[in-house]
Order: sequence, then C-alpha cells, then structure tokens
Amino acid sequence: MDTHMEELFEAVQPFVDGELIFCPEYARLNRIVNTLEDMMEECFGGEVARLMAEYTATRFEAERFQHFHYFCQGYLTARAEKKP
Repeated sequence: MDTHMEELFEAVQPFVDGELIFCPEYARLNRIVNTLEDMMEECFGGEVARLMAEYTATRFEAERFQHFHYFCQGYLTARAEKKP
C-alpha cells in the first residue's frame, strides 16, 4: 500500500470524534446490535458470545481495508477535480 496514503488515512478524524456518531440512525443500529448480542448470549451461552465478539473484531479489521479503499478513491477524486 502507498505509505503516504496510509499516513493520510491515519491522520483523519476518528469516527468517535465526528458528528455522525450522534446521528439517530447510528444510535438505532447500535441498540439493535446490542439487543442481538444479548439474545445470542442468552440463547447460546458465553462461548458463542465470545466467538461472536472475536468474529466482529476480525470483521471490523477486514472492513478497515474497504474504508481505506474508499478514502483513497475520495482523495484521488478530489485531487483530479482540483486540477484546472
């Protein structure tokens, strides 16, 4: 991966410090996720909950590559539009 792009990506404002975290739709989705996690633990026990937490953390790291892709594409698009 391009080191410069990685540095830019790391320098952007974290989601938790941004405005979208306060969006009602985001809060609604988090409530659903929490409810589903509680239901899975009640239905299947702690081991499944542990596996689900590990799956979710790994999935989050994999999705970071998608976020990086869209960040790079946005950066390149903005650069291309800026040219006269």
